[in-house]
Amino acid sequence: MAGKIAPALPSASIILVRDGKAGLEVLMTERAKTMKFAPGAFVFPGGKVDKTDQQNWRWQGITTGRGVFRDFALRVAALRELYEEVGILQIDRVRRAFLVTGLPFSDLVRYSGGKLDIAGMVPFAHWVTPEPMPRRFDTHFYIAAHNGQVAQHDGNEAVSLKWVCPRKLLQDWEEDRVPLMFPTRLNLTKLARASTVAEALRQAKRSRVVRTLPVVNMSAAGIKLEIDQATGYGVTSASEKELVVEAGVIAKKP
Repeated sequence: MAGKIAPALPSASIILVRDGKAGLEVLMTERAKTMKFAPGAFVFPGGKVDKTDQQNWRWQGITTGRGVFRDFALRVAALRELYEEVGILQIDRVRRAFLVTGLPFSDLVRYSGGKLDIAGMVPFAHWVTPEPMPRRFDTHFYIAAHNGQVAQHDGNEAVSLKWVCPRKLLQDWEEDRVPLMFPTRLNLTKLARASTVAEALRQAKRSRVVRTLPVVNMSAAGIKLEIDQATGYGVTSASEKELVVEAGVIAKKP
């Protein structure tokens, strides 16, 4: 009898981009090597939606855009995680420093005098953790232009960060210099189709976001992690080294 499928918890990640000297750059954080899941991997800032993200009354008058977005809580969660992990408060009017600490995130936004720029976010991708996994997430990825604030990693989950050209990071992955998870690599591949922030945002607005649910196939030869061709990534199977990175939930051998 098959085991019970764990619920996929709502979560969100932010693909923050800027125009660098050599072209498009994206902000990546390095997960601590002590983390149970994907230790040492480079990822986009993000995490689970929490209760405060869903309380619309907290955000009245302090977010950009008219009305309430259907994915409001996901957008807030992505930007809250961005601040918690790398210290960037993605507001429409930039302040050089925030001297107040310990405030709830909504109060910090209000104190800043700016508005949380959820309207500047464009849906980019949607990935759901495979059903056999014990810990599952329903993750929406958004792309947004960096507002210019200096990033600083939290030293906890994120032990380092860097602005990097997507094509360069993919080359480093190919040459085994950095570990990446399967969704991260494919989202970087999609991002690498653009050379500037304007182009990346334009492509995201024109693209259809397809819900991507990888399927785990087990055989005597090992484990395969596969996605549907219709997702549009041009790749349908995770590599062996990506399975190793995710070894906390996907074993190399059955």
